[in-house]
Amino acid sequence: MKLLKDIIVYAILGAIQGFSEPIPISSSGHLVLFQSLFSKMGLMVPQMNDVTFEVIVNTGSLIAIMYYYRQDIIRLIKSFFSYIAKPEERQTLLPDFRFCMLLIVATIPAAIGGALFNDKIESAFSNAKFVGCMLLITAIFLMLIHKFGYKGRRTTKNLNLWDALRMGIFQLFALLPGISRSGSTLTGGMLGGLDQKAARDFSFFMFMPVSFGAIILKLKHFLTSSTVAALWLPYLISFIVSGVVTYLALHLLFSILNKKKLNYFSYYCLVVGIIAILFL
Repeated sequence: MKLLKDIIVYAILGAIQGFSEPIPISSSGHLVLFQSLFSKMGLMVPQMNDVTFEVIVNTGSLIAIMYYYRQDIIRLIKSFFSYIAKPEERQTLLPDFRFCMLLIVATIPAAIGGALFNDKIESAFSNAKFVGCMLLITAIFLMLIHKFGYKGRRTTKNLNLWDALRMGIFQLFALLPGISRSGSTLTGGMLGGLDQKAARDFSFFMFMPVSFGAIILKLKHFLTSSTVAALWLPYLISFIVSGVVTYLALHLLFSILNKKKLNYFSYYCLVVGIIAILFL
């Protein structure tokens, strides 16, 4: 019975991670809130600083997003190295090579911020009220997109250095639980004049190196964790659920962007943020 209860709880948390990773409501913030809620209910949940659980569900989400963009990833990798190795083809390969270089630039702010402020960021994961405050910021970001973000007409080929830096800085803010990574980077891109497809695609390509780097940094802790053997089945279930739900949520987000309905998530973050501040 205990194992079944653990499987259900971990599956729910995996689904929460999977849904809220692409959807702009903050996956890290929702995991903190639900872990706090489940703990108050007396249910066994991974601790808010459980690196093992964090690595597992984040890996599930990362794999799902990489699978969605698999053809683009393969093309970009080939173009990047071909540009270096084949000077005679550089004119043709330049757009993809340039995209890769801008992606590196966009990753720098979060990498530096994570390295410098890791301890303070980790402490924020134990404070549900802080998460509530950050969700209010996410609500503001999403409402800004709804009001002003759909006027952009610049496509991916028009991405520039300032776009990459701006979206990278917005991704830095999203290291804090409660500030949505996808929501903040979409804000940085769409308010800067990018159309929604260019902003969303660059946003999720930005997610890949940052997520991969975070997983690598925590891999040693994962491999030496004593909880893996005891909870391997709940962990496995949460990994699978996280990946599947992330893939489905990605399609949902793109549909919502096309319909220009991100304001619904703004209202949601506003309500949940207030509830967290008052009651958690």
